[in-house]
Amino acid sequence: MDFDLRLLRCALALADHRNFARAAGAIHLSQPALSRAIKELEQRAGTRLFDRTSQGAEPTDAGMVFLDHAREVMSRAADLGREMNLLTGLEKGELCIGAGTYATNLFVDKAVGRLMREHPSVRISIANDNWSNLLPLLRKRELDLAVIEATAAAADPEMRVIKMHWHKGYLAMRAGHPLLKSGPAQQLDETWNYPFVTTSRFPPSLFKELAAALLGSQPVAKPGSRALVSVACESLHMMKTIAQESDAVALLPLNVIADEIESGVLVAIPGPPWMGAAFGIVHLAHRSLSPLGENFVRFVRDADADLVAWETAAAPRLLHQGPEKPGIAYAPDRTRVASPNAGSRGGRRVAAGP
Repeated sequence: MDFDLRLLRCALALADHRNFARAAGAIHLSQPALSRAIKELEQRAGTRLFDRTSQGAEPTDAGMVFLDHAREVMSRAADLGREMNLLTGLEKGELCIGAGTYATNLFVDKAVGRLMREHPSVRISIANDNWSNLLPLLRKRELDLAVIEATAAAADPEMRVIKMHWHKGYLAMRAGHPLLKSGPAQQLDETWNYPFVTTSRFPPSLFKELAAALLGSQPVAKPGSRALVSVACESLHMMKTIAQESDAVALLPLNVIADEIESGVLVAIPGPPWMGAAFGIVHLAHRSLSPLGENFVRFVRDADADLVAWETAAAPRLLHQGPEKPGIAYAPDRTRVASPNAGSRGGRRVAAGP
């Protein structure tokens, strides 16, 4: 059975559009030329692949099987062309990145900025979403790589995961929140009596722990008021705003709320020991990264290391210290371990606490 990529491309276009005229237009052929290509393909296959109807065309059962394999062949052909471009120096300087909800503001934004400074003529597209929506885009080769929580892809043999550091999650709430009247021993248990704001899809490594904390421990107040997640969204800025405007508690990275803590708008307490994530840079195992992709990986890992150093120095100064005693504000640009976002946020000198 002999096929060529031109015929496969015609069949996939007709399957996508279910109409000869629209499919022909999508691949810049005339309608008669597309009809001849489909007829030739069916002759080579030895069976009808599409049923022609007054509304257009529908794949037959044999056609559905054929199209599944055709899509895989076309994807592999695209990979082959891309690999040859890399080897012969014809890489176009384009990179499609997936960035998880938390990873976006932890280090991906910083890494993209550094990449653009070094390669100002490249073209970069970024899909910001939770890990469950990004992994299918990687499989369909719509993304070159994604930065997400590492365990979300660790068990997938099709994926290669470049692991990075673990980062702790913090519980952010408005200044004057009722929780702040309690001591540290009570705060974590009482936290789950308030609306909880986080991403819509928790990574596997955290889901079981979070469910046990919310549903399994004994409530201190407001019995029966707990829900797994009260507000789910993919915007850290929105999470911050919700926490500022209500008694909701938001799960946020420390660098994202440093300015609000410093200005007295938000207060942060450490989450339970398990509350955090180790992120990873994920790409298809059989698909090599371009030189541009390799550079991006380097910048992400550098930004990740910078953030670890900043978190270690900043946490003792930024975290709430007990009932009605907010922590001392930490100036992001005061020392070498300035906030990784200091370049975009700026910062100001403040006197060190005692």
